[in-house]
Amino acid sequence: MTTSPLQKVPVRMLLRLTVCVFGLSLLLLIFDKSSLFLRRIGPVTFAPPNPLERHVDVSNLTETRISDPDSPDNPDSLDNPDSPDPVPAAVGERKATSDIKPETPFPNLDDQHPVKPDTSVRNVTGIPSSHQNDQTGPAPFDVADPLEGYIGVPDGSKQLGLHCGVCALVSSSGQLLHYKAGNEIDEADCVIRMNEAPVLGFEEHVGSRTSLRVMCFRSINLVPENTTLFSRAGKSSLLGWGPPRDMDTRKGKAYKKLQRLETRYPDLEVYRLTEDRMRYADRVFEAETGRPRIKSGAWLSTGWFTMLVAMEICDVIKVYGMISEDYCRTHPDDNTLYHYFSKRWNECGYYKAQQNVRSGGHRFITEKTIFARWATQNNITFLYPSWDP
Repeated sequence: MTTSPLQKVPVRMLLRLTVCVFGLSLLLLIFDKSSLFLRRIGPVTFAPPNPLERHVDVSNLTETRISDPDSPDNPDSLDNPDSPDPVPAAVGERKATSDIKPETPFPNLDDQHPVKPDTSVRNVTGIPSSHQNDQTGPAPFDVADPLEGYIGVPDGSKQLGLHCGVCALVSSSGQLLHYKAGNEIDEADCVIRMNEAPVLGFEEHVGSRTSLRVMCFRSINLVPENTTLFSRAGKSSLLGWGPPRDMDTRKGKAYKKLQRLETRYPDLEVYRLTEDRMRYADRVFEAETGRPRIKSGAWLSTGWFTMLVAMEICDVIKVYGMISEDYCRTHPDDNTLYHYFSKRWNECGYYKAQQNVRSGGHRFITEKTIFARWATQNNITFLYPSWDP
């Protein structure tokens, strides 16, 4: 009987050949599926590290991440309204870490070229003004009634009726600790302060009176209801600002806190910025820099809102403790604290880091350049340190 060639092949070899063919078929199938998946998702790229996630070490700034009460590099921002509040670090800490998440970066911002104000003459539509041609400063919110953007809490029909001859606008800078300007500050008709900057224990440097305190939504939420900021202030006003979620009259967290403060302190008149007023502040920023605030990655500081309201209610503004836009460049070894009541940050290091962060940063240096321009056409002077615009 004749034996076929297939019968001469050992069974073991046939099994091995079958396994090899099956394995090769499986690999080809996997490769085909992988190719299809890659074609669907497009090319794979690796994004550069977010600047807020890396360690910042500029001029003794020792923060792992940048945080500020009115900044959107914390979750509570106009562009990220649904994130929870982080737990604030204790005052006096040099280093702090948290679960703070930055906003989504804006790809068109070149963080190596900070925003510079556009000082050219331009016609800003949508902002009523009695001096559109010379553009000496921010156009008033309403020429006939410039304070309609500041309304009462809880009585929304009530408007901020404050008018002052000479105002002392007191910054929160550690620069104030280098001087004893307290008595001079208290001599002003009105004294304006910002956020949670205290008076108690610092009277020699910052004065003891408070006529108006401007607070961001973050500071409003975090300040204790039994704080001496209001219990010792006597008759004064509080002006709060924040995103619609926090200032919602029905369930806004900051708004509810303002209501409780208004009830607790009979001598405290409480107001808030309207949404229109918030948008107006954005338009002023765009008019002065030539770039929309959100697209530039900037977040307006409480100082920005405070300067705007000061120019509406004050005939003369004396700004205490605010450095010029070139101060840090001309004082490279300066170690002044960012806040006079906290050792947490170095002022110049923090300013530089915020100026160059891709998104969610305050443009402090840009803002001060704009303030200097306004000062040349308005009755604004800068003291302690003193500098000419």
